[in-house]
Amino acid sequence: MEHFTSRTKALIIDAIIITLFAALVNNILYIILSIVNNKITLAYYPSVVLIVITMLYFTIFEAKTNKTIGKKMTHLYVSDEEGYMSYKKAFIRNLTKIYWIPLILDILIGKILNFPSRLFDKIAGTDVYSDIELEQVDD
Repeated sequence: MEHFTSRTKALIIDAIIITLFAALVNNILYIILSIVNNKITLAYYPSVVLIVITMLYFTIFEAKTNKTIGKKMTHLYVSDEEGYMSYKKAFIRNLTKIYWIPLILDILIGKILNFPSRLFDKIAGTDVYSDIELEQVDD
């Protein structure tokens, strides 16, 4: 659970960005979907949009740059032991970030099993490091 405070700050920043972007997409889709007037589609599309945006945001940012906007602002990065991050690893480690309850369980199970991080970080073979640790390795 190293970097817990910084990771929490990064997650809050990322959640704000995702929420704002999802709200924008939801408002645009509402106009389009209200013309179709399908009640089932209108009822569930906000959840689908939130899930898709959340997974795309975390997966693309972490696989491409090893950082989300929140991690960049809190000077953190994510990678495996070799410093590599694939789309598959990024996707797996972020599955629990879709909703709060699975994320809390992910953190608690990681803590109970004495993993250095979350359970899904362990499954994906990744961890979160501070930029200072990266600079020390480069020296």
